[in-house]
Amino acid sequence: MGIAVRELLALDYFKDFHVVAGHKGLSKEIQGIATLEAPDATRWSKGKELVLSSGYVLHQEPDCIRIAFEEGHMPVTSAFMLKRDRYLDHIPEEMIQLFEEHDIPLITMPFSIPWMELMSEINIAVMNQTIRRFRISGSQGLNKIPNVSYKEQKIKKILQAVEAEMEFPAFLFDFLEETGYYSSVHFRRIADSFGLSDEDFWDPSMPHTRHTLCDYIHMSRYRLVEQEAGDRPRVSWIRIPITINGTLQAFFVVMESRELLDYYDEYSIRIAFLMLQSLYEQITITKNVGNIGFENFILYVLNSDKECKDLMFQANLQGLSLNTQYTYVLFQHEAPAGRIAGDRLSTEEYYSEPSPDTQSANKGVQSRRKEIIHAFQESSLPKAARIAIIGENEGMLFINAEENAASVLERFQRLMLEKCPELKLQFGISSEKKNFYGLKESVNKCWKALQMGQLLFPQKNIWYYEDMGPLAWLQIPEPELEGMLSQYRDLMADERNVELLRTLKIYLENNMNYSITAEKMFVHINTIRKRIEKLNDVLTLDWDSPIAKLNATILLQFLDL
Repeated sequence: MGIAVRELLALDYFKDFHVVAGHKGLSKEIQGIATLEAPDATRWSKGKELVLSSGYVLHQEPDCIRIAFEEGHMPVTSAFMLKRDRYLDHIPEEMIQLFEEHDIPLITMPFSIPWMELMSEINIAVMNQTIRRFRISGSQGLNKIPNVSYKEQKIKKILQAVEAEMEFPAFLFDFLEETGYYSSVHFRRIADSFGLSDEDFWDPSMPHTRHTLCDYIHMSRYRLVEQEAGDRPRVSWIRIPITINGTLQAFFVVMESRELLDYYDEYSIRIAFLMLQSLYEQITITKNVGNIGFENFILYVLNSDKECKDLMFQANLQGLSLNTQYTYVLFQHEAPAGRIAGDRLSTEEYYSEPSPDTQSANKGVQSRRKEIIHAFQESSLPKAARIAIIGENEGMLFINAEENAASVLERFQRLMLEKCPELKLQFGISSEKKNFYGLKESVNKCWKALQMGQLLFPQKNIWYYEDMGPLAWLQIPEPELEGMLSQYRDLMADERNVELLRTLKIYLENNMNYSITAEKMFVHINTIRKRIEKLNDVLTLDWDSPIAKLNATILLQFLDL
């Protein structure tokens, strides 16, 4: 919507502009500016223009105004503005009568005002009025609706302001929340009448045309066409993407339900877009600040005892409930050299700048913290989980108890593969759902799943604590473990024995069944028998002792076979 003639003339700049005729038309809306400096210039009138003239053409062709009214070009305009004392000593009475009959305001203006200055003042007036309307409409009633987020209320207020200002229904689809917001029921009603789904507004499934209105904000007009009727337009809409740091957040759509956008309507749609863009930027900043606070809280819990009296106070500061239950997932980049899996940084180490040596040796989770957190927050995952980086090479996912943990983890893996492909993440999971009071216990289980999983199932990158069974409890000191493995390592010095030990491992894993072992190794069953017989000659193994077989089964898991 533009600006009414009456509202424009009420501004201080226009105090010396006088209405000569057409007072009943002062409520007409101005949607653009045109000039009349040729007798037939009005034939290109689109409608709702404020027509400006120095009077030269009226002096040269006195009948041009009468002809413009007779041909129907002048009646569609909103007002006519004429410079005083330039080419006309007085305005002909016939001309005044024509404007009076058609309720078109005839306005005289000072001779000295330049056209550019006048046009600038009109444009500024329209923008100021539109901004004022959006500000009033967008701020009233927020935070008064229970159980509705500020974001949702703000989006709906902006969309409603668009429809009120432009008389075009509007729509926004949020890709992170997979939710659509409408200015009113009119948008969906019109869309349904043309068989349009939400997705059709950015990826039409019907014959259509598209052309760009603004490269900078990627504003485009889509028009459905009837190919059987010579590509006659059916319905059209304007689509603008909302992005943050190159990541698509939402599509903003305005339905051209009555006609195409007018000149000043494009001002309104740009202002609405900037308000929505600003809202999403504010939300992103808030998320970043909130996530730092959340990480601080997690580090505080991990470094506090279970009975810490300040725990509830710290949780309240972050707006968290200690009783909310999560499925805990610990993830890390491949264990870096010289670092023991399971070591966590202190709060001071966490926020200190890594040394150049550390940076070059380990391009892990902490070094990609910004990218990981940003990718996570700009996805749909925050609805299902929270994330925290808790160490130099470790992070955690806190999956909501009602969510399917496997599905959330799969989505997170795909996201990391897309955004941080150089990271080779491994995951330890404790399936038992616990609140923050059980965080340390769950984290320890996740560490055990990571440590034992790498040894027992090296071909995988996701390990559940519950799948480890009693092996999760094994904590063999490294010197003692090396002593237990010495017999096998001595054998592995000869490459021919490596295949024998691999055969023994598969043989024990399959309940000492020759046939199944042969199938899994793709060899003849007699080959397996000969290898086991040969192992009996080089290994001291009591096949009748369940404990001996269990020991061998476990120790073979620690070897790279």
